[in-house]
Amino acid sequence: MTTNSPTYPAEHAEYLTKVEARTAAATEGDWGVYDQGTMVEIVAGLEENSTGYQCRRQIARLDRDPIDNIRGHADWDEDRDYQQLLADAEFAAKARADVPRLLALVAEQHQRLMAAEEQLRAVHEVLAPAGQPCRVPMGPDAPLTAAVGWLADRAEYLAWLADHAENLAAHLEKIREFRIPLKNRLGGYAELTVERGPGPYDDRWGVTDGATMGRRAWHAGAWHSISDLGPSLAYAWSMRAALSLAEEVAGIEGARLDREVRAIQGEQASTDGRPAGGAR
Repeated sequence: MTTNSPTYPAEHAEYLTKVEARTAAATEGDWGVYDQGTMVEIVAGLEENSTGYQCRRQIARLDRDPIDNIRGHADWDEDRDYQQLLADAEFAAKARADVPRLLALVAEQHQRLMAAEEQLRAVHEVLAPAGQPCRVPMGPDAPLTAAVGWLADRAEYLAWLADHAENLAAHLEKIREFRIPLKNRLGGYAELTVERGPGPYDDRWGVTDGATMGRRAWHAGAWHSISDLGPSLAYAWSMRAALSLAEEVAGIEGARLDREVRAIQGEQASTDGRPAGGAR
């Protein structure tokens, strides 16, 4: 039995949970149809033998002349009516295996969709211009017309998402570093580096000062020499977490740079014999 993802919209999660519960409660095993010529039986564990059949449990018995008030069936003869009886019995018997398989397919397609959306969300956060909203439909409350129907109707869309997300993710794997400008307001330019770790830390990222010699990494709210800190602590983040941390550090370092610029301006003003920030 499959397990519903908690990210399904509530109305579909409730429905699928009920379907799974009905499936679990039904008699286990393969169901089959035994045609006796005068009636049709649906049984679990059907094994035909020389005298008829044996089974683990009889599920249902369909009479040869069922009540039928469908107008289009009024001119059916006995053979046509019996063929419909067999078709209905076959559908009901096969449902015992079809329903669990369909539930598994729904869960699989849903997980593919969630994985594609997660990849696109990560790509968007890295590549989209600042402040631009993400336009990919995401989240547990995204409109779904029906659990199975929605996924089936969008199979081509899902394939497109997965293909493009995988391509973009492959490009991201080639990126070694990002440069983040400091958020200072008083002039000058400085930047941080979000860089991929070396060797065995290739899947981890760190926030560094980008120095050619004596490079430092941000850890526990301060800069530390990478050689002293060690790569396991210097490159301890996922790419997304490192980029988020870099934005925070850029604000901290930008404010520090502003203070340094103000201090220099104050010293220059004192030397010139005028108030800091005054006109010459």
